[in-house]
Amino acid sequence: MKFFFKSFLVLLIVFFNKSYAQDLQETLGKLSQDAASAYVSPIISGFGANLNSGWVHRPPKAKIFGIDIEFGVVAMGTLFGDGNKSFSSSGSFQFNRQQSGQLVDRTNPNFPAAVRTALIDSLVKRTFNVGIGGPTIVGSKTDSVRLNFTGTSITVGGQTYTINPNKVSLPVQGFLEDLSMLPLAAPQLSLGTVYGTSVSFRYLPNIEIDEELGDLKYFGFGVQHNPGIWLPIPLPVEITFGYFTQNMEVGEIFSTSATTFGLFASKTFGPGMLNVTPYAGFSFESSTIKVNYDYFVDVPVPGTKVPIAFELEGENTTKITVGASFKLAFLSLNVDYNLAKFNTLSAGVGIIF
Repeated sequence: MKFFFKSFLVLLIVFFNKSYAQDLQETLGKLSQDAASAYVSPIISGFGANLNSGWVHRPPKAKIFGIDIEFGVVAMGTLFGDGNKSFSSSGSFQFNRQQSGQLVDRTNPNFPAAVRTALIDSLVKRTFNVGIGGPTIVGSKTDSVRLNFTGTSITVGGQTYTINPNKVSLPVQGFLEDLSMLPLAAPQLSLGTVYGTSVSFRYLPNIEIDEELGDLKYFGFGVQHNPGIWLPIPLPVEITFGYFTQNMEVGEIFSTSATTFGLFASKTFGPGMLNVTPYAGFSFESSTIKVNYDYFVDVPVPGTKVPIAFELEGENTTKITVGASFKLAFLSLNVDYNLAKFNTLSAGVGIIF
């Protein structure tokens, strides 16, 4: 638990602190779209898995009408393994003048000045397909993203020069410093029950990250239905269908949406004011995230800003949930584990009215 709150603090610092948010923009600004999409891939799935977790822990009662209100806080954390902390890919990249100078000098440090300048001018105007690898955004702070340049030929003044294959390191490391869990927390309100149905809401008031970068915004809602209301004979366990959707924006950098729906089964043991409810479920889920940042190139002039925007899908498509909810008078506690490609732990505490 201590580790979870430490990780959550890291996330708060990164996204709610002006300097850290600007640092993230600057970090992405050193990466082309292909490099950036591989670099941020783990948190694409992490955000989606978090948003789709922690919704279900207490089924609505199989009754026509009842007053069942719960308000609390749900915390979620997506776990990262070693495989999520580095990447190896390929894609398009445009070298700046400094990087082009490195490639030229490593080929031949004794090129005449005029030839060297002409070779650099040619390199910065071209886009190359390169190998891209290194730490992801949750990877090591001591490692750097590297480009594997396969070489090229350039003609200057009627003579052709071959620029040798080489590797170029970018000043981009694991921004979240070898993070093992991506945390998130949100207040949640559940209201029921009408014909075996309850609704749930999550909401965070807009929080300004930075005047230029924008606000953090979050809203989600969902519906649970207990089909036992329509059955003449009670089932041995409570069955619940659930559908939930939500949207989150992190300044102008990230915008994500997530949806999950599934079937859950639970059984309550103990009296009304002191009981435990184990539950399990199978869900389908999806998530997308849009990334926006400014990429800087040296053409036509150094520091030219190129707006980059792309959308990626989270890797989780199905998950199995196992957990338990505890009722202690008017207090509700729950914890569950979600097994998927990106596993997620969630826990919540609330007050039942």
